Amino acid sequence: MGKKAILLSAVLTSLLGAGFVGYKHAKAQDQELSPEEEIRLVQEFNRMLAEGINPGEIWAEMGKEAFKKYNLDKCDFGLGPGKIEGALAQLPRYFPDAKKVMDLETRIGWCLQQYAGMTPDQVKKFAKECWGKRQCMGEYDAIVMYISMASNGYKINVNLKDPQVKKMYEIGKRIYYTRLGPWDFNCATCHAGQKEARIRATRLWSADRPGEAGKAISIFPKYLVRWSQPMTMHYRYAECIRQMRWPTFEPHSDLAVALSTFLYATGNGTEIKVPGIGR
Repeated sequence: MGKKAILLSAVLTSLLGAGFVGYKHAKAQDQELSPEEEIRLVQEFNRMLAEGINPGEIWAEMGKEAFKKYNLDKCDFGLGPGKIEGALAQLPRYFPDAKKVMDLETRIGWCLQQYAGMTPDQVKKFAKECWGKRQCMGEYDAIVMYISMASNGYKINVNLKDPQVKKMYEIGKRIYYTRLGPWDFNCATCHAGQKEARIRATRLWSADRPGEAGKAISIFPKYLVRWSQPMTMHYRYAECIRQMRWPTFEPHSDLAVALSTFLYATGNGTEIKVPGIGR
């Protein structure tokens, strides 16, 4: 572990307290925070931003080990087996071996079945290990972080000239703007339109304002201070869909890939800067 990772580990340990040990320590996310705790988290978040500290980088150190442990060095993420530098930037894309368009997380799930011998149910459980928890250091999140950070500095370049990718983009766009569920919500309810919208103090990005979708998705996985752990893109989808009261979202689904294709293609040209950090 490098000097920066050691420093980050020390910061994370101080945030979580002496009780933090190992990969899988976790608490429920739905524990209500006191006003004092909310204030402390905001102050801690602002301090991290000012000092350039992002504990999410620790997951990349773990992910490097897990990448080899699960034989993902045999996986082709679009640039050849085991090659991950710049891989995220050209995803989603069509993979002939799987005969479908895949984003990063879906490709990881497919390769875990092919090279780590996991069943689809095992992959799903692995991917959702830290959902609904706090202070959880799961290997799946670490793998996503490790591969994603290898594309830092690259610009998103989803190939919409590929008819398979273009088709998935159009499906994702329709889903994004289609109202569903008992509340008649869609993704655009919060993240579309030219007029600025806010939820409390948080300014909401819009897919209709140039550059904003790219800035929003190019920092995922994103470290959340209030949970003391990162959030992957598929987990972000799951939380949004849960809040909209849509049917339950599953990772690595066609729905996930369609949304990723629409959002990442909309963000074409945006530089990847992982991990992001948020309160």
